[in-house]
Amino acid sequence: MSDNLLVERARAIASEFLAPRAARADQAAGPPAEQIRHLAEAGLLGLTTPTEYDGRGTPPGVVRDCLAAVASGCGVTAFVYFQHLVGCRHLAGCDNGPLKERLLPTLAGGHRFCSLAFSHLRRPGPPPLRVRADGSEWVFDGTAPWMTGWGLADEVLLAGVLADGRSAWVVAPLVEGEALRASPPMRLCAMNASATVSLTCRDLRIGAERQVKAMTPAELAADTAGANLFFTALSLGVARGAIEFLRAADADAQLAGVATAMERELAAARAAVDRWDDPATPAGQRGDEAALRARCIDLGVRAAHAAVAAGGGAANGLDHPAQRLFREAMVYTLVAQTRDLRAATLSRLTRTGDPSSA
Repeated sequence: MSDNLLVERARAIASEFLAPRAARADQAAGPPAEQIRHLAEAGLLGLTTPTEYDGRGTPPGVVRDCLAAVASGCGVTAFVYFQHLVGCRHLAGCDNGPLKERLLPTLAGGHRFCSLAFSHLRRPGPPPLRVRADGSEWVFDGTAPWMTGWGLADEVLLAGVLADGRSAWVVAPLVEGEALRASPPMRLCAMNASATVSLTCRDLRIGAERQVKAMTPAELAADTAGANLFFTALSLGVARGAIEFLRAADADAQLAGVATAMERELAAARAAVDRWDDPATPAGQRGDEAALRARCIDLGVRAAHAAVAAGGGAANGLDHPAQRLFREAMVYTLVAQTRDLRAATLSRLTRTGDPSSA
């Protein structure tokens, strides 16, 4: 299947399957297993897995477009879905050949699902999850504060900090026991159905067969820059969902004008992300990736706010689509947040001038 057809398939699933079920998924008691299964059947769980491991080996821009499509239809599905894509990307890039051969085909085919527990690496201060080497094993002690998809995920890409400052990354099986405990699911402003928990590790021993890599702080910072680019897809996706709401809400000329103006902003922001990601773009012309993501965050929030305004008093209801889009846009402000991203977001929110400018 061509890349264009893959994106069209993702958009069709978002509009025909995800969006009509989004309100129910948002308020469900557990993660969106049916929606993830639908994405698996469409071949969308293998986007970041190379073809030699039965994945699609999809270019980054196409992966972002597919994630944006899912986010336009259902935020909680997108929130759970991106965990798997990121986990597969990290695993695919490691040097542990037997681990890749064993896990990647099952992950790409949707027979197993992967989540993440490493966002704490970006936090300042003492590491909440430490790792020590004991022979060939890495031993984890402490807490990973965030893991999404408890009850759905079979594996977790887990990382903690070694004594020398490097981060140690493993794929751990999500089997609860004395060494690994999950908290009750957190109550969040949105994505409650994502079953997001904290994981407490007590002498959790992971052998070499499941070790992925060790990263220096500099390597982690470089990977975070790429993550900023990837996560623009969530904000651009919710902006697309809000624009579609505005288009469908009324024949009002003002609403049509707002939708058209935001559609232009959306196209310009997406083009800017693609330009940044294009190897042919000189480094000096790329600009700051945190500022670029802040631009997309700003657009997603404003578009969702416009949908709330257009929805009127009814948009105060928890199950109203505009209310859901607005809460989702807020959550995307915080995904993979760093000090640099926070500073860029706050700077954008407090500046004057044309909000569509870079």
